[in-house]
Amino acid sequence: MRRPSRAVLRSALGVALIAGVFAAVVPRIASYGTVAHRLGTVSAPWLAGLAAAALADVVTTALPWRAVLPQLSWLGALGFTQASTAMTIVLPGGAPLGMALSFGFLRRLRITAGEAGFAVALTGIWSQGMIFLYPLVGAVLVFASGRLSGSTAAIAGASAAAGVVLAAAAFAVLRSPGAARRIGDTAGRVAARLARLFRREPPAWDGEKLVKVRQERLSHLRRRWLSLTLSTLGNQLTAYLIFELSLRAVGVSVAELPPSEAFLAWAIGRVISSLPLTPGGIGVVELGMIGTLVGFGAPHGHVVAAVLLYRALVILPTLVVGALALLDFHRRPAAKTS
Repeated sequence: MRRPSRAVLRSALGVALIAGVFAAVVPRIASYGTVAHRLGTVSAPWLAGLAAAALADVVTTALPWRAVLPQLSWLGALGFTQASTAMTIVLPGGAPLGMALSFGFLRRLRITAGEAGFAVALTGIWSQGMIFLYPLVGAVLVFASGRLSGSTAAIAGASAAAGVVLAAAAFAVLRSPGAARRIGDTAGRVAARLARLFRREPPAWDGEKLVKVRQERLSHLRRRWLSLTLSTLGNQLTAYLIFELSLRAVGVSVAELPPSEAFLAWAIGRVISSLPLTPGGIGVVELGMIGTLVGFGAPHGHVVAAVLLYRALVILPTLVVGALALLDFHRRPAAKTS
């Protein structure tokens, strides 16, 4: 009898964990009847604001990629980012899977292997570095209130350390060809393993190609690093805007939960979502955010309603737009390796 593959087992475990969280854990925090009642109180103006923020969250995903690869059209950048993000929502793998998928979609858009590898590495480092630093920023903001717990401070410190490592890696790639070669080889091996895990053709790039493209694009990057930083921040913080609006829309006041505490809970959720725990971090992200907010003393029913509303607004539009983009990519012929 044939044994199930690791990917199948991981998917099954992920689904079981998601089911356990929403069937057994969340109802102990707040009943779904209470959550439905809270969601039913969201007024039309709040819904309009949430819809606008969700649209901005989708639209701004193209900006960091256009900062690195200005030859990409806005629609092309938007399509492949939404397609790769949608696939990470339904498949386990976290940020590494998203980077591997992004490389493949860029090749479909006729970006050379070297340029695609460099862009994936650079935007990945920029994005993950900021994600890992957000909890530290949130912890500093909350610290003055005296409501920062030891466990939350530990999460913030660990995230900040990871962010420093990624920032150092980015600096090394830009400063030293040898470091760029080593980092490129490591990233290529990780991407190849992920491709084999999901039975896809491994990407044809490595450290040598990263070094070559680094030499070609270093002056370009020196001109555009600021736009890459600002566009990455702009895109990621639209998600925080959705979360902040979700909290206020269901009735959580600023007096009950200041923006600093909301930001820290959101930041912890972003860190969890980048880890390959469940597809899209579903279940564990919600649990982490709800636990943080409840720990700050926010009302349980309001918190669960706000977190579920926020997660629906960042996941469902991406699934819809990503599915449409995937249909378009399936019609495109695969690029030859180079």
